[in-house]
Amino acid sequence: MPELDEREWLEPDGQGGYAMGTVSGPATRRYHGLLCVAAQPPTARVMLVNALGESVDGYALDAHHYPDAVSPDGTTRLRSFSHTPWPTWRYEVAGREVVRELIVLQRPTRTIVRWTSSRGLLVVTPLVSGRDAHALHRENAVLDPTCVVRDRNVELTPYPDSIVGVRFGGGVFTEKPDWYRRFVYPVERERGLDHEEDLFTPGTLQFDLGLGPATLVIEPVTNPRALDLPALLVAEAARRPADVLVRAAEQFVVRASPQGAPRTTVIAGYPWFTDWGRDTFISSRGLGLGLGRQLEEALLLAWVPFLDRGLIPSRFPDAAPGQTLAPEYNAVDASLWFGLRCAQHLAKETAPATRQALSSCVAQIFEGFLAGTRHGIHVDDDGLVHAAEAGLQLTWMDAKVDGWVVTPRAGKPVELQALWIALLEAGARALKDDRPTLASDMLERAAWARISFVARFWCEARGWLYDVVDGEMRDETLRPNQLYALGLTRPLVDKDRGRRALEAVERELLVPVGLRSRARDAGYRGMLVGEPRQRDGAYHEGTVWPFLLGIYADACQRVRGRVPDGLLDGVLAHMNGPGLGQLAEVFDGDAPHTPRGCPAQAWSVAEVLRIRAGVIAED
Repeated sequence: MPELDEREWLEPDGQGGYAMGTVSGPATRRYHGLLCVAAQPPTARVMLVNALGESVDGYALDAHHYPDAVSPDGTTRLRSFSHTPWPTWRYEVAGREVVRELIVLQRPTRTIVRWTSSRGLLVVTPLVSGRDAHALHRENAVLDPTCVVRDRNVELTPYPDSIVGVRFGGGVFTEKPDWYRRFVYPVERERGLDHEEDLFTPGTLQFDLGLGPATLVIEPVTNPRALDLPALLVAEAARRPADVLVRAAEQFVVRASPQGAPRTTVIAGYPWFTDWGRDTFISSRGLGLGLGRQLEEALLLAWVPFLDRGLIPSRFPDAAPGQTLAPEYNAVDASLWFGLRCAQHLAKETAPATRQALSSCVAQIFEGFLAGTRHGIHVDDDGLVHAAEAGLQLTWMDAKVDGWVVTPRAGKPVELQALWIALLEAGARALKDDRPTLASDMLERAAWARISFVARFWCEARGWLYDVVDGEMRDETLRPNQLYALGLTRPLVDKDRGRRALEAVERELLVPVGLRSRARDAGYRGMLVGEPRQRDGAYHEGTVWPFLLGIYADACQRVRGRVPDGLLDGVLAHMNGPGLGQLAEVFDGDAPHTPRGCPAQAWSVAEVLRIRAGVIAED
């Protein structure tokens, strides 16, 4: 069933870890597995348990990709699948039904696999690695095969320096250490990456299905063992939102207490991203609409300690277990989004301590940009933001491979000016009572920046806005970034110019699932496929981004006074596509707009939630 290989389910643990796989069963990515834990939440992910071998009375339920075959034949017995409230498979085995459920419980992380049938001997073979989630595993002599068996619980720590080990609870264990070799991950092969792996098994677990449902608990060895499983499953079913979009939004939220990262944050995308500043604060408004206003406030406060010289981190690197890496600050727009969200939140009823913290952040970002900060980020004499450093990608169009910055955009990118002016105007409103002198300065600078913007960014010959201005350089490439100048705050150009620019964007960039990242000109790349350099070369050069539907809706509301009917129909149809119950990061620019990138992306979901809620063109 090749089409079922392309459909993926996701079960996050609320701390950066997850279980993930295909409907049909065989893993197609290195990231697929049943227990991937964040050793330093939400980073330092370790893949502990990759898969299970499963059979009932000798009939296989599992299947795996090998170099020349898919084996065994468990997929042929699959009759149906549902992903709500959690992934559930129904198999036909020798004339009877076998139901398999998989549930990830949060805090502490546990993967529960439960099989139900009228009778039969279930044999389960765990396949483990204990590797970095981004790596692949090979047979070796370093892995420690030692099993510790305590009260029907089997504990295994494959690599002592990995910090984390795995415990299997339930079943009758028979120790039989062995290696299973040359698993193949087809998606990794298609992406031009290493794609073969060897996995280790400590032995088998046996269950008599005639005695009732068989339950296997897979968890880190550090977990406490006292658990009332029936009560936990009832509570978990009640906890999960019924609304599919809200459920999708909830999967990205992380609440943890790590060192060096926020307590409450947002995973940018599963399975390979961690938390990114830009993604978090583009997403925070929509996620808050779905999950409650208190979420956005918690996100804002969690990132306050990391504000430095007017910048918040672009991301917290995904360090190896036991390793701490410094946050990266190479995103000029992340700080502007953060400051804008702080200012917008201050317009609401806010506790004094929170008000003090967020107003201080707005002031620090304003002052940091005026004084000049990292990577050449500063405000020029014309009142506009300039950002450039050789070899660095500073805007959201941030693809870089082998030292090649694909879309450098050095100078004054159009969306940075919209963000800066929006921050100045929102900040002036928010601080007019608490810090009137600062508020007045911000308002004056916003007015000057608006005048400068019109003089520098309108391209009369094209009928749209330049994408980047730098000295005498004017980049005429038609990109969706100009929508921020139309929709983020009161449009930065007059009504006629706004209408012409919006029409150009619709004519060349708008498709049913989002907006192309550039028009179909000589530099356009219509498919996000191939080896890494080829893919990164297309990432922002024609690839469609669904999150841009949010700023498109804002622009339509401000320029025309209305949002087009049916705007979300195309993208919502994909929630039952390859990423079940989720929205993909990107789609091909060329029809049929195949989904690519992360199968689950936070800002895709968040902006769709915001549009659905009708929270459009806010000041």
